[in-house]
Amino acid sequence: MKNKIAIRRDDYLNLVGDGAIANAKTADGRLIPVIILDTREKKQLEYLVKMHEQIDTGDVSSIWSITRFNHEQVNLVLFFKTPMEFKVAISLQSLKHSPIIEGIRISKAVYIQPGKPGDRVSDDINAPKILVEIPAKTTFEKWDEIFEKMVIKKLKKEGLRGKNLKEAAREHILLIKDIWGRRLK
Repeated sequence: MKNKIAIRRDDYLNLVGDGAIANAKTADGRLIPVIILDTREKKQLEYLVKMHEQIDTGDVSSIWSITRFNHEQVNLVLFFKTPMEFKVAISLQSLKHSPIIEGIRISKAVYIQPGKPGDRVSDDINAPKILVEIPAKTTFEKWDEIFEKMVIKKLKKEGLRGKNLKEAAREHILLIKDIWGRRLK
């Protein structure tokens, strides 16, 4: 992640919901994260999803980014090239959204769904969404270190202290990786 990227304020769409979907016919049965983005004011994502209903393919590139000295926020930036040009930045809180970030990294994909605050994946599993591949070349070298720090921070908030803290953090991380690594047959 040595490349610098400029993200403008209007590139961001707010994350208003998340979840996961597994389907034996998609992505070799992997569990894939779903991110619901607020499109009430910016309709480009809705238009893009509607276009994808008509044509199956599109071209998108992606990059993970963090600010230089603050790892509390992680950004996933998507550059859609076809069927329309569109850039979207998704800001994820490292602590709160660490399972989703890890899920995207492991499954190498994410469903992007337009929506509004209060929308949930479980309320309408068939809501329009697009599957975006996040290829292995979209690296995020610092994530493992950030992830461990965030899990330790979470466990400390829950009252865990002492020499078992690091071991508990590693077990928690292994559990999350195991959940995202499972496949439907």
